[in-house]
Amino acid sequence: MLSRVVVEAAANLVASRQRSALALLGILIGAAAVIAMLNIGAIARNETVRQFRQLGTDVLTLRVDAPSGLGSFRLADVEAVPQEIPAVLDIAPFVLGGATLLHEGMTGMGTQLGVTASFASVARLRLREGRFISAHDRFELYIVLGAGLAQQLSAPYAPVRVGSQLRQGRYVFTVIGILEPVLQSPMMPVDVDGTAFVSIANMRRLMPDPQLSMAVARIHPEADPGAVMAALQRSFAPKLRDATLSLQSAKQLLAGMQGQMQLFTLLLGTVGGIALVLGGVGVMNIMLVSVAERKREIGVRLAIGAAPGDIRLLFLAEAVILSLAGGALGVLLGLGGAYAFAGASGWQYIFSPSAAPLGAGVSVAVGIFFGFYPAVMAARLDPIEALRSE
Repeated sequence: MLSRVVVEAAANLVASRQRSALALLGILIGAAAVIAMLNIGAIARNETVRQFRQLGTDVLTLRVDAPSGLGSFRLADVEAVPQEIPAVLDIAPFVLGGATLLHEGMTGMGTQLGVTASFASVARLRLREGRFISAHDRFELYIVLGAGLAQQLSAPYAPVRVGSQLRQGRYVFTVIGILEPVLQSPMMPVDVDGTAFVSIANMRRLMPDPQLSMAVARIHPEADPGAVMAALQRSFAPKLRDATLSLQSAKQLLAGMQGQMQLFTLLLGTVGGIALVLGGVGVMNIMLVSVAERKREIGVRLAIGAAPGDIRLLFLAEAVILSLAGGALGVLLGLGGAYAFAGASGWQYIFSPSAAPLGAGVSVAVGIFFGFYPAVMAARLDPIEALRSE
């Protein structure tokens, strides 16, 4: 019985192929939108996490806050941390400021950090040329530039390179290194590409009251960030007087980012779901038109003994066939659209296991939901009134 109903429903859809194609198109586009949006959300989430992991998830940032503003570390206290807390492999304090640099008529404005020699290894900075500031350069007028700042200071006839002279205020610095371009890390308070690095001693020459208020630390990969942060709080609590130590873990930040990206994916799926609902409304409208056009046929079926449930099942079968076909084609189109997006953006394509079944399942559910009302309307027709219709 069921197979006969399915065959007859398919034959009816083929007979009115133009109307069926329009209904199929609405479901197809809606299902494809849901699947593509969910898959694109998964691709974006994976790319964000991948970039973050490249920058390192074993990083902690430390910041001293005082009631009147920024507080200050003692350099000796910070440098003693790896000996006091073995889980901390290395730590690099820094002073944050601004820089206006001059080179051969070019002016570059960016962030300036006063750092120690360990900053490059802790922050995983890679040099395009030259070297980073060492422990022997404390009082030398040496400077290391981020790739973007070096480009900003380069004149067409005089590019900035190792050995170039830069003026800042009344001091002339010698460039000893230029960094490779890097992605901006959420764990760093500055964009490294637009930053100039000098020694902390030189930062004290350039600023009237530099505050050693921040540091970045690298911990053992297997260490518990929470336990390490608790140990740091205990270590610095008696040394900071009325100031407080704020700590942030890369793993904590990563967990928060993943939660935000999941919410973003859900939002994209909801937008696609709206398109699918619109496709379902199209199915209902076309099914209602079909009922109106086939009133006489329905009246004949009812007159020769067909039960209302048979009529309802026939029209519901047509809606299910349209939904299944639209969902199947929507899966192919949605996955293809997500793959095209990944290729165009240069991101790695990630197949979301939940996207295809969810999109196809919702499309079938929407088709059945919006096809049920026309099927009920057809089953409730009065046979005599239906036979009188033209």
